[in-house]
Amino acid sequence: MTAVQDLRDNVAALDAASSAAIAASTGAAGAPDDAPDEVRASLLRLAERFDPNAAGGLDASYVIAVEGRGATTFHVRGRRCLLAAGAVERPAARFEADATTWLDLVDGRADGIAAFLAGRLRIVGDLNLAARFETLFRPVPGARRVLRTEHTDVKGVRIESMVAGTGVPVVLIHGLGASKVSFFPTLDGLADRFEVHAIDLPGFGRSAKPLPTGRRYSMPWFADVINGYLRERGLRDSHLVGNSMGGRISVEVALRHPRSIGSVVTLGSAVAFDEYQVFGPLLRLGQPHWVGAAPLPIPTQRLERIVRGIVEDLFHDPSTVPPDNHRAAAAEAVAALGDRGYRLALLACARRLGAERAKGRQAYWGRLTKLQVPSFWIFGSSDPLVAPRYAKQVAAAVPAAQVEVWDAIGHVPQFEAPERTNQAIAGWIAGVETG
Repeated sequence: MTAVQDLRDNVAALDAASSAAIAASTGAAGAPDDAPDEVRASLLRLAERFDPNAAGGLDASYVIAVEGRGATTFHVRGRRCLLAAGAVERPAARFEADATTWLDLVDGRADGIAAFLAGRLRIVGDLNLAARFETLFRPVPGARRVLRTEHTDVKGVRIESMVAGTGVPVVLIHGLGASKVSFFPTLDGLADRFEVHAIDLPGFGRSAKPLPTGRRYSMPWFADVINGYLRERGLRDSHLVGNSMGGRISVEVALRHPRSIGSVVTLGSAVAFDEYQVFGPLLRLGQPHWVGAAPLPIPTQRLERIVRGIVEDLFHDPSTVPPDNHRAAAAEAVAALGDRGYRLALLACARRLGAERAKGRQAYWGRLTKLQVPSFWIFGSSDPLVAPRYAKQVAAAVPAAQVEVWDAIGHVPQFEAPERTNQAIAGWIAGVETG
């Protein structure tokens, strides 16, 4: 039986559930206005555009809750999509929106990332799987934005990325503990001008999570993985944009594989931190990251409050992001912490960053003087993780670099000042491309 036939078998149930929800919400059983009917029709239209090839082996359920009608669940099982009335208890993601927003999304007048960032679309659940939902369906002609999910095998590790746009390639590399979700504003803002790849690093997001043995999770290892991704995807002269640890990895790519990329842009880039040098010998000799193999004993609700506080502390002004988005980010992080592979990767990366030597010819600041790839460094004056004083050290080590300290900005300028960040990146790339 085809996916469309499966869906048509559920239309009657959907109609009944929708009518009951409308009657309950209006207090009358009379004829509803056009919006619920359009929403009901849009659900079937969307399901008929399901692309089995894009789904691959995905097994996930998505709940759609549109104002004025009952909830509907999309069950994606391998290469099939089933539509059912009602909501399952633990979906991969739940989408909540008004009828206008939902119809705009289905008909291609808006894309999910932009709607989420603007607060028009509320998401509860796995943000990575939520983002993938849009890529499971063939786009309508003239759609504002076409997203696709790609899987690439590099060094025996499966890398998931989200790709949008055409043109000069731009690769977004997230920071410690994050995923490609942390670059949604940049992906959305640059895809009109460039071919943008938002990557989940190994150990994070939906990418594979190999055990932290050997060179894994060191900055050189990550750099080789990124270079392998560029080669496998056929991306030449790409521009790397990295936040926090992603900035450190981008610089390492430029040092190890300078011919693979066109330039580097860093946002609150990790460096060889002076404040951690006293712990360096212990971190280099020991392997404390293996404690991540133990279960996490903290209750979920308490952990979510802790994580939300940490997320908000990354901002100079947390109110620049809708509260629902902070909650979604905290829930995403807590869910990730339940994964043993993620915990090991997180601690292994933290150990590698803390153990990095600062001084000496082969240490960070000595090697940085050899950077030849054009680089643009952005620091936030209110960054709680990377002190803005490091901007002076970068400028001294790389005199040809463009180094800026942005006032009243924290650790994630791509969220706190998305338009300014996107304009700065686009302007920089344009300048590099024109020589």
